Amino acid sequence: MNRNTVVATPLSRKPLSAIVAACAVVAAFPASAQIAPDAGRVLQQQAPVIEAPKAAPGIKIETPKPTSVPAGGVQVTIQSVTIQGNTLFPEAKLLAAIGEVSGKSYDAAGLRELANRVSAYYHQAGYPFARAYLPPQGMQDGVLRIDVVEGRYGKVQAHGDAKLADAAQRFLAPLRPGSVIQSTQLERISLLMDDLPGVRVAPIIRPGQEVGTGDLAVEIERTAKYTGDVGIDNHGNRYTGRARARANLDINSPFLLGDQINIRSLYTEEGMWFGNLAYSMPLGISGLRGQVSYTHTYYQLGKSFSALDANGTADVYSAGLSYPILRSQKTNLTLSATYQYKKLNDRRGAVGTSNDKSSDTLPVALSFDTRDQLGGGAVTYGAVTWTPGKLKLDHSLSTVDAASARSAGSFNKVNLDLARIQAVTDKLNLFGRMSAQWADQNLDSSEKFGLGGPTGIRAYPVGESYGDQGWLAQLEVRYAVGAFVPYAFYDAGWIKTNSKPWTNADNKRSIGGYGAGVRFAKNQWSVDTAVAWRSYGGRPESDTADRQPMGWVTAGYKF
Repeated sequence: MNRNTVVATPLSRKPLSAIVAACAVVAAFPASAQIAPDAGRVLQQQAPVIEAPKAAPGIKIETPKPTSVPAGGVQVTIQSVTIQGNTLFPEAKLLAAIGEVSGKSYDAAGLRELANRVSAYYHQAGYPFARAYLPPQGMQDGVLRIDVVEGRYGKVQAHGDAKLADAAQRFLAPLRPGSVIQSTQLERISLLMDDLPGVRVAPIIRPGQEVGTGDLAVEIERTAKYTGDVGIDNHGNRYTGRARARANLDINSPFLLGDQINIRSLYTEEGMWFGNLAYSMPLGISGLRGQVSYTHTYYQLGKSFSALDANGTADVYSAGLSYPILRSQKTNLTLSATYQYKKLNDRRGAVGTSNDKSSDTLPVALSFDTRDQLGGGAVTYGAVTWTPGKLKLDHSLSTVDAASARSAGSFNKVNLDLARIQAVTDKLNLFGRMSAQWADQNLDSSEKFGLGGPTGIRAYPVGESYGDQGWLAQLEVRYAVGAFVPYAFYDAGWIKTNSKPWTNADNKRSIGGYGAGVRFAKNQWSVDTAVAWRSYGGRPESDTADRQPMGWVTAGYKF
């Protein structure tokens, strides 16, 4: 039942009374009870789930409206076409975009359409302000001339809040007056500015004073300096507290344009509390961002584990960088690397033990999202993370570990998280998610992969089925009815408890479940409720309470 997990309690160092007390405590538990949660497991259960990306704001482009030409009238026969003013593409490519015209006759509207094909080629290639037109000409020998204005920047200015506009002007520096207006570059810079906490930008390109130029005006304004949310849920582990209250606060641009302070807090009915303080800031104008954070977690075990007088702490210090390799409305790709130092302590008052362990890790992640028009439109998003690390144990834990899991020392793990939201109709959509983990060594509890809970297999409790390797799949069918979204779901998963087992005990487990729920979101309020039944996998092994169905609820208010 304990899947090769060994309790690290150096009883050989304790007096006989401690051994007797330990035996009495263990005897008080049901035979099916699992090993008590520790600091690593509690910390792992607070890990956030990857969220769907928000739609990016658009860029308003006001191009000159061409004069309309009515069809009909005198036709001319074309023998060839010549193009002038093009510097970005060779004439041969633009002629191919026009198509074969030799020997064909066109009226004025038809000739204009040939020029429009050149404009369309530029637009599809990412030059939205380029325009092809027909200059006055006599068309000697049937040669049609098309001139191209490729669209260059005139004025490039940020407007709005004076302090913000001055700071934002640095981000616009790569868009030099006289350079060609290129949508990829413009879109990236505009979105990087809009990503900055505490500001909102609205870029507009209007025809400039000189022919063929466009003036870029970026309106920038402050948004709320303080944002956050409060809420309650029953998403906790039963032994550390199912009922939880949370409060989160973001302080946007407190010291400079684009920096942010994040404060996260959570408290449970069993006295567990989690707190996180983070600070991030832009490093230059390229999108590179730096972050430092500190997390502290305290837990104490209740319910059937209360006799253990068990509690502990988890402290995490981290510093990292992130850089958007691609940033656009359609596709985004971000590389991040974060150094983490974890310090974990577990105390068992009933047997007089206190065990310490620590780890150094360097998760390197590649997160992504992309939008497509398949079906009714969809967004696919996720992340791939490689985590090299090293685990250090105190003497008592090392002794037990050397004779069992041998988790101390270096390790590597790879995580995949992939999700897709697929629109079927304007109200019906499908959601699918796949998560997986692979590890080359037996891992500490703080690094394992878990299946149960409201973000995993919802028919099982938080803390169910943790392993070094595994996968989790979720499928939801959602239907929007005003502010309500009823949904049905199916969850399934598999874990390998230890990458390198040292006993003949069962080392694998598969569980699954199905259910239904309703989400509500209106203004700043949101509620999510769900019930789930087990489809296979048997009774929970992490909790003596056998709830069938499992019920989940969370409610929150954003400000």
